Amino acid sequence: MILISTESGKTVDFPSSWDELKPRRIRHLWRLQDRCICSGASPMEFSVRVLLYLLGLRRLPNRDGKPSENIYLLCEQCLGFLFSADGATLSFRSTVNPMPRIGLRRGPGDMLRNLTFGEFRHASAAMRAYAESHDAADLDECIAILYRTPWKKANRAGRRAAALGGVMFKLDLALARATASWRKSLAFAWFCSTLQYLQRGKLIINGELVDLALLFSPSGGSRGPDCSLNDLLVQFARDGVLGNVDRVDEEPLLSIFSIMWSNFKEAKRYETTLKAKKSK
Repeated sequence: MILISTESGKTVDFPSSWDELKPRRIRHLWRLQDRCICSGASPMEFSVRVLLYLLGLRRLPNRDGKPSENIYLLCEQCLGFLFSADGATLSFRSTVNPMPRIGLRRGPGDMLRNLTFGEFRHASAAMRAYAESHDAADLDECIAILYRTPWKKANRAGRRAAALGGVMFKLDLALARATASWRKSLAFAWFCSTLQYLQRGKLIINGELVDLALLFSPSGGSRGPDCSLNDLLVQFARDGVLGNVDRVDEEPLLSIFSIMWSNFKEAKRYETTLKAKKSK
């Protein structure tokens, strides 16, 4: 947080990262962005509206009928973390889900901790398809996978959501199509941000620190979760540790990462032992 004093003398705790913003404020920013795009507002107009909202001001301070130059200076100095490189659109960077629900449908928890490997695999495929095609149907499928109707029985990841496929998923897909555009955009931005973190960050799983960057970097021997999930599915099923492909898909995502980390450490120990023997 940083402290900013307004012209009225009011001091405001201004956020300096996405994690310092409350979910309701993040949702408001996405609605605001949607309205500005629909109204044809310029990127600077949008930036000023964002600044005023975060400062808790209803209107633009002005002098002699002109906006204060401090407003534009504050936009440049304080809003950089919110926007993409072009400064025109919001760029979400957090693994905390700012929108746990869409209506009655439940979304994944922070860091996708209650997502199964199968859900993650299908949602990632839909995400990649949308990124390449920009087809609304691909985005709707991604949203329908992530946000589904509540179900009384929890899956192996602890999430109480209707199963993928069948009548209930057709309903979720229809509801995803009718979802407001700003909600779709925010859900997609959060999922992309989390996926990027899962390729290079660190997680504590079952009390152990797992370095995901080592698992999914070329030097670590993997091509990354965004392009090798089907390979992982087949590999785990072939190894028979968890069972067939259907059983692997039911496993919690973080359990899959934990097994991969264990295999990675074992491979590194084998390499170290082999090098020691060759050096003798």
